[in-house]
Amino acid sequence: MLIESHLLSAPVLLAASVLALLALGGALALRPWRGWLDDPERRVVWVASLVLLGAVWSLRAGFVPGLSQRFLLVTACVLLHGWALTIAGAALVLAALSLAGVAEWASFGPNLLCTAVVPALFAARLHELVHRRLPRNYFVYFFVSVFLGAALAWNLAALARGLLLVLSGQPALEPDAGADYLALLPLMSFGEAFINGMLVATAAVYRPRWVMSFDDRAYLGGRS
Repeated sequence: MLIESHLLSAPVLLAASVLALLALGGALALRPWRGWLDDPERRVVWVASLVLLGAVWSLRAGFVPGLSQRFLLVTACVLLHGWALTIAGAALVLAALSLAGVAEWASFGPNLLCTAVVPALFAARLHELVHRRLPRNYFVYFFVSVFLGAALAWNLAALARGLLLVLSGQPALEPDAGADYLALLPLMSFGEAFINGMLVATAAVYRPRWVMSFDDRAYLGGRS
């Protein structure tokens, strides 16, 4: 879901960059690596998550410029590491992709906003609501926070990118390309939900200490 900078008007590019940098600054101000990443095993998992994000985000499938599609895996990262570490890590991944020529430095802000900030904050908020208001059951966690959360976060990221294109005056959804694009959204959403679900479910069952959002005692009855 990376955006080409030439598709965005200067005001939209500036506004998106400011919002993204504010979110990144807020994430870094929390110093989220303290405590959680003091554990060497969790550091390895976080670095592995960033490598996976870089590999997935470097792939591209699309019809016309501005409509490329990628899996995000942001929801899994949020549930594993928290939203602040996810946004900070996503910034590192986008910087690496920009250095490699896969992404553009000029669109770093909009890419960070749509690819990481929007879905990460949504996934974190949804899980907070689920944790607070629904039974603390493994299946509720998996199907609502993980599966449904990943699908909704992916679509919200796609809508955010589409909004930037519309505000920039781009005819992003022309009749032919738009129909194919919209038809692909449900399929991509299901794929995003499935991959995130598989990653988080595996970690929660076999290595629950890797998953910041998962209370092993509450969800699995004290499984060690």
